[in-house]
Amino acid sequence: MKTSILKITGLVAALTTIFSMQSCSNDWLQEDSLTEISSSTFWQTSDDALMALAACYDALQSTQLYDGGPWNLGPLNFDCMTDNGGHFNWSGWMEGYDIANGTHSASSWAVGSYWSACYEVIKRCNLLIANIDNVDMSSDDIALFKAEALTIRALIYTNLTMTYNDVPYLTAPLTIDNAECPSTKRSEIVASEMASLKGCAEDLPESADLGRITKGACYAILGRLALYNEMWSEAISAYQKVMKLGYSLASDYANLFTLDGQTSPEIIFSVRFEGPGLSEGCVFNAHWNTPLEAMNGTLNLADEYYCLDGKKVADDNYGVMVDGALDLWQPNASHWDNRDPRLKATLFVPGMYWNGTGGEGAWYGGATASLSTVYVMKYFRPEDTSNSWDGGQDFYVVRYAEVLLSLAEAMVESGSYSESTVLGLVDQVRSRAGMPSVESVEGTGLSESALRDIIRHERRVELAFEGLRLFDLYRWHTLEDAVNAVNNERIAYGLAYETRIYNGERDYIWPIPTSELDSNSQLEQNALW
Repeated sequence: MKTSILKITGLVAALTTIFSMQSCSNDWLQEDSLTEISSSTFWQTSDDALMALAACYDALQSTQLYDGGPWNLGPLNFDCMTDNGGHFNWSGWMEGYDIANGTHSASSWAVGSYWSACYEVIKRCNLLIANIDNVDMSSDDIALFKAEALTIRALIYTNLTMTYNDVPYLTAPLTIDNAECPSTKRSEIVASEMASLKGCAEDLPESADLGRITKGACYAILGRLALYNEMWSEAISAYQKVMKLGYSLASDYANLFTLDGQTSPEIIFSVRFEGPGLSEGCVFNAHWNTPLEAMNGTLNLADEYYCLDGKKVADDNYGVMVDGALDLWQPNASHWDNRDPRLKATLFVPGMYWNGTGGEGAWYGGATASLSTVYVMKYFRPEDTSNSWDGGQDFYVVRYAEVLLSLAEAMVESGSYSESTVLGLVDQVRSRAGMPSVESVEGTGLSESALRDIIRHERRVELAFEGLRLFDLYRWHTLEDAVNAVNNERIAYGLAYETRIYNGERDYIWPIPTSELDSNSQLEQNALW
């Protein structure tokens, strides 16, 4: 059963029109303009407030944010802009491919669409925050709705500052008089949103209907914002608060990313989708009864899933080489045996089966050969072809596993940590996956650098294709290494990838979209662009 707030999303389209402050036909809610409805008629009852809040959650379902589909950006395709994956089979026309290849500009599709989707969420949240005091409902409910909207807004500003850096900081609805505004420094936005999250945390419950913001979600987003901005003590404090709220890891990693896993105590915040088959569902895991050919994993990621003994893979025999190139139809399926179980829960490698099709001679589950020999498996449901384009799978924005690994990272980066505490956090994640403890493989008395590498490795394999890898590369300043890894893979095995280009510091910040510069005279393009 889906949460009640999503039961009213069929009305959100009408509300979105109100939020846009546009005129239209006069047959909806009397014969007044929609501007008048928005300002004087709409914000009256608790049902109005609930619909407004649903609109805030609804905006997160954008195909640019937490949905997607084969062509649109979305969280899975975000990883295709990193060393985790690519659009190798469908090169040249997928959203974000030019960012992956370092050929993007201020006019690029993804650069503009991501900005617009983020600010649509912010607009809806700000309208609720500004107007809900006028609604006839209890002060506790008003505080709750505000806190939910503020937390959603903070999540989006986290994403915006990680991509565009300095951006317009909107905390109230725009009017004709303030429609144009300059960018605000990232540090100011971060400080303000962190203060906002701390202020609203106490107004949120520890548990709520699935898909609604809770105290744990608020603290987890606060921790992420602090971590991404190297505020280690703030991150530690926030994540420790999450750990006291009763979350735990699911027992089965692969099952977690299915409909059955949606109610797991590991899920701290998810974007909910009505479905399957209700014309309101997700498409981020859509397919045509074969692995999705638009979304490839890389060999570099696949070999980060170590052997079951916790040691790195000893060979690089991916299959038969012919004239300096890997023959895609003669892969070495045994290369993928006896691996970290998260490998085949995350990636579709030769030898696996897709809804009964696969194995020798049908190496790619009925699809054409992946140009990397690897497709994506996480979140995909091979057996559910009929609902593939209208699914009910929720996308997990924050999981408890991320909290554990982020806390471990913040402790190490702070320089003040107990090795046993840090390894204990990482070992929880490894143990759930069926992998040995760090101590049993690496020993103890590890250097800070060694601990950092272990945590980053664990974060990559645990969270692959959950939309976080690009942010990690940006904040660790390791994008050049990622670009080189994909290029080296292409050259070494004669793979038909695009050539990726690293343009230096410029590539750590997205340009402000051309359309925004044209419509806002107070905006200035980032100096690196």
